[in-house]
Amino acid sequence: MNVFERALSGVEHRRDRTRVRRDGFDHFTLQYLRSGTFHGGALDAERRLAPGDVILFDLTRPQRTRLESARTVTVSLSRELVEAAAPEAGRYHGQVLPEAVSGLLGDLIGSLARRAATTTPDTAGSTARALTELLAGALGQVRPDDEATGGIIADLRRRRAEAFIEARLNDPTLDVATVARGAALSRSALYRLFEPTGGVAQHILARRLERLGAALRNPVETRSITTLTFDHGFASESHCSRAFRSTFGLPPGRYRAEMRVPRAGARGEPPAGESAARLLTAWSRALD
Repeated sequence: MNVFERALSGVEHRRDRTRVRRDGFDHFTLQYLRSGTFHGGALDAERRLAPGDVILFDLTRPQRTRLESARTVTVSLSRELVEAAAPEAGRYHGQVLPEAVSGLLGDLIGSLARRAATTTPDTAGSTARALTELLAGALGQVRPDDEATGGIIADLRRRRAEAFIEARLNDPTLDVATVARGAALSRSALYRLFEPTGGVAQHILARRLERLGAALRNPVETRSITTLTFDHGFASESHCSRAFRSTFGLPPGRYRAEMRVPRAGARGEPPAGESAARLLTAWSRALD
C-alpha cells in the first residue's frame, strides 16, 4: 500500500489504451478529494467530484483526471488485496463513491495521510486490509456503471454527434476534427461511436448522398446537378458522381430522369428499366 497527499492545480492526466499497455500497471487506486475541483473517471466519461468524495481507478483501464486548486490523497492497493474483499471491483472503474456511502473510507484515507510517517510495515498490512473491507462495503451500496448504462451513454453521445453533423452537412469542410469539437468528444471516442457503421466520414458521405437523392426525386426541385452537388456539401462534382453511382447504381443526372419520368410499355406495363427504377425509388425513400 502506498499513500501520498498532493496539492495540484491546472493539471490533467490522461491514460489511453496505448499508455495503459506501455505502463503495465496492475493495481487499483483510491483518490480522496479534500478540497478544490476534481474531474475524473473512465476515459470520456469523467465526472466532477465534491469534497469528501472518493473515486476508484483500475489502472489496467483508460482514465483521465483534471484538477484545479485540488488537495487529494491517493492510495495504491494491490489487485490481489482488493479483489479478495471485492471480487468485482473492476466494474467500478471510474466510479465516484459519494461521501454518504464512503464517509468512513474517506476518514481512514485522510488519517493514513496524516500518519504515514509513523506507519510500520506490520501495521500497514492490517490497515490495507481494513481499507479494502471498507471499500467493499461502500461498493455494495453503489450501483456500478454496467454495460446497459454505458450503452445508453454511448447512444446519447452518438445522437449528439449526428445532430451536429445534420446541421452542417452542406459545409464541405466538415470533418472528424470539426465534429469532435462540436460534439464535445475526443476523436478516439468519436471513432468508437461510429466504428460499427463504417466511421464518421462514411456517415457524413452517406447522409449527403441520401439528402441529394431525395432532392433529385423531388419533382419541384429545379436546381442543376452541379448546384445540388455543391449545395449538399460535396467538394467536387466528379467525387459526388462516383459516390452517388456506387450507392444508387446510376449517376445523378440519369437517376433524376429515371425517378421523374414515368414510361409505359406496350401493354401499359412499365418497361424493364422502369421496374428497376421503381424498386430503386422505393428503396431510396425508405432511407429518408
